[in-house]
Amino acid sequence: MHTITYKRLRDEELEELHVWLRKNNINGNKLRREFSDVLPLAELLKRDHPRMIDLYNYPKKCSVNLKLINWEVFNHKVMSKFNLSLSKDIMERLSNGTEGAAEVLLYEIIRLEKRQRLEEERNAVLRQERVWEENDEVKTVSVNKQIGDAIVQVPQKMILFSLYEKVNRDSKAKDDVIDTLQQQVTHMENILKLKKERIDELLMQMGKLPQENTPKDSSRNYSSLGIHSSHGSDSFN
Repeated sequence: MHTITYKRLRDEELEELHVWLRKNNINGNKLRREFSDVLPLAELLKRDHPRMIDLYNYPKKCSVNLKLINWEVFNHKVMSKFNLSLSKDIMERLSNGTEGAAEVLLYEIIRLEKRQRLEEERNAVLRQERVWEENDEVKTVSVNKQIGDAIVQVPQKMILFSLYEKVNRDSKAKDDVIDTLQQQVTHMENILKLKKERIDELLMQMGKLPQENTPKDSSRNYSSLGIHSSHGSDSFN
């Protein structure tokens, strides 16, 4: 079990903490006051672990002594389930609102979230491993992978190159079919467009659609009536 003790966070750790605080909508200027009592932390952890935490067990307290009792109860009932333990010193610092104590605690919560995500990813890999074990065309090899600060060997599934080539050919064949169908669709769209234009032209010739008057057409109409247009004045012949 990892015991959380008071320490001075490094600059990069503080920067990571500030990013996490903004992501979780936590006011970094009020950490000393807000996290002197256990309730804000209980609410934060309950979001991801609703069945593990009962907020009624941690009513908000005002006095330092009652806040410390809250921390001790929470440490025993909840933190231990995460394989974490708060030292007596840091619980007293938190209860008294000592500068830097809340930052140390919340950075440990960040580390806890990282471990949980890693565990979830590992479980997902193991589930996939069980599926792959049923496929004889998939082979297992060990590769080096960085997990946190350590380099460990993890199993990696690989398929036969001949199988990869077959899948690649099948994929290319499907892409060719899709391209051909797309060309046919484009061709049909062009035909429909031409047919529509021809229909509109025939309807216009039959008087079913109004013809558009252009400035040039208007000039011809005026000329046929013996009317000439000029800039500034009109004259009649």
